[in-house]
Amino acid sequence: MKRMNGTTAAMLWRGRLILSLFVACALLCISRPAALAAERRDAPVEGRRGAVGLGVDFATGDYGSGTSTDFIAVPLIVDLYPTERLDLELIIPWVYQTNGDNAYGTVMPYRQGYARGAATATGTRFQAGAGGSSGSTAGGSAGSASGLGDITLTAGYIIIPEGTVVPRVRPLIYLKFPTADENKGLGTGKFDAGGGLALDKWLGDWRPFGEAVWIVQGSSDLYATKDYLSYEAGLGRQFTPSLYAAILGRGATAPAEDSDAPFEGRLKGVYAVGSMALEGYVAAGLSDASPDFAAGLTVFYDF
Repeated sequence: MKRMNGTTAAMLWRGRLILSLFVACALLCISRPAALAAERRDAPVEGRRGAVGLGVDFATGDYGSGTSTDFIAVPLIVDLYPTERLDLELIIPWVYQTNGDNAYGTVMPYRQGYARGAATATGTRFQAGAGGSSGSTAGGSAGSASGLGDITLTAGYIIIPEGTVVPRVRPLIYLKFPTADENKGLGTGKFDAGGGLALDKWLGDWRPFGEAVWIVQGSSDLYATKDYLSYEAGLGRQFTPSLYAAILGRGATAPAEDSDAPFEGRLKGVYAVGSMALEGYVAAGLSDASPDFAAGLTVFYDF
């Protein structure tokens, strides 16, 4: 079990302050007069072809290294639904971390689109672990770093729509572009690609779901990366036409030779008002490769 020290408690306080400010701004954005969404958010809506979102993610932890790291990401998210079965998502993040002792890489940072009948999911991440005998970034710098993160593109296609008994079956492919500065410890500097399968089924207002994705990582001179399996499973519930929430576990096999397997528990929710949606989550790490605490909030506009 992870223990919280004074430094970690201070980091949690800063993270909560950042999220509180973002919540205030988000509420101002969606508090204009509008009727609650009459349709369920999991149902396809005629004429809706995508969504654009802006969010903030915060995580803190020592990842078993003894040195705590704060990580902040501000992602711009673009979802497109060209057809009733095909969905595309592009994520362009700005990232910041307080030191280079822990590389906080990206694991499948995608959000499943509303109009496809799925709950939404923001990014989860893992400690990549540097190659060689040190956990530091290139040059051994432990200073803070910020800049453009790795841009990711995800595509899914529903091959079997949800039926009375049969769950919805959605294969997906994933591509990570190495746009983050590897010398700052913000990325591996290599392309990643993967493919997997997602399943979900509505049972009244309840929705069990799960997915698994195999990721092939590019070979890095700085990180002892290896291919890994990313997975999640959970249970969601539609409480009202505007409010959805879910509890889930998500993790991966070890993504680097000197890294543990990440795993975390997460609570997430979506609240919709007209064409606007507010999506958030809180998470607790259950392994040394996961942050002690993580949270995020995103405002989406559906079009």
